[in-house]
Amino acid sequence: MEKVLVTGASGFLGSHICEVLHDAGYEVHALVRKTSNLQWLQHLWIHIHTADLFDSRVLENLFVDLDAVIHCAGALWGDYDRINVGGTQAVSRAALNAGIKRFVFVSSLAAGGPSRGPYPRNEGQSDSPISPYGYSKKRAEEYLETVQDKIDVVILRFPMIYGPRDAQALRLFKTYKYMINPSIGLRRRYISVVYVKDAARAAVKALQAPVKSGSIYNISDGKNYTFNRLYKVAGKVWGRKALRIPVPFDLIMFGARLINDVLNGKTAFNPEQMGMFRERFWLISPERAIAELGWRPETDIHQGFAQTVRWYKEHNWL
Repeated sequence: MEKVLVTGASGFLGSHICEVLHDAGYEVHALVRKTSNLQWLQHLWIHIHTADLFDSRVLENLFVDLDAVIHCAGALWGDYDRINVGGTQAVSRAALNAGIKRFVFVSSLAAGGPSRGPYPRNEGQSDSPISPYGYSKKRAEEYLETVQDKIDVVILRFPMIYGPRDAQALRLFKTYKYMINPSIGLRRRYISVVYVKDAARAAVKALQAPVKSGSIYNISDGKNYTFNRLYKVAGKVWGRKALRIPVPFDLIMFGARLINDVLNGKTAFNPEQMGMFRERFWLISPERAIAELGWRPETDIHQGFAQTVRWYKEHNWL
């Protein structure tokens, strides 16, 4: 039984990756902080380790007995450079020094930047990140390129991930409680998405596939959505209707700045993240991942939203 450690294991995606690893027969180790909420890690089969990403000695000692690492820990807001770049450097160095076989890095479509119109971006196109978050993920990838001859690296770029336990996409569903859906900007904006279980399966497949070190893969459900489409599907599976009101993008940004100031930057609804959507097309193609990783998306948007709404209701989030 191979032993795999997941950083950021207490988070939305990380906790699902732990479960998919267990189902696939791996011995699962979870790296968490002292302040982490362990509500999604209440399993007898999971091995919990508490340490900071920068505790190099602790990590190296821990990694000696492991076979692989899925580096899921990251910052959606706040200190991007320290966490997304410095944290990735620290964890990958410790993994390298301990002789880890494979290092899977959870990156983002933001590292590649927006697509060219309605045509999904593929891995062969040059990268053009436009946000601080995207730049940080790209710099983390660039660091991993410098060590890919010494440790087996696979990089996964994810779009918007949704599903049970997700507090970010919850905002989309909550608008139906007020019967008003604010539409971002006056023109259509396009986005790729993926259901969290499919995203987690991609991370596990990246452990197993015989691919070249340094390979980058886009992960999505393969469909192109407008935000209006996502809202319509959310309303349909919940059985709710709401009035769609287009809101000028500058007004959206004003609201993001206001909320950001009130919450001291502790939300993904912040000017830096929302500023990405000045570009209207955020589409990626998963064709390479399907061809080379032995992975494919299994959950369409209707099934995924239905399962998400059901979970939100069962846990009184809606």
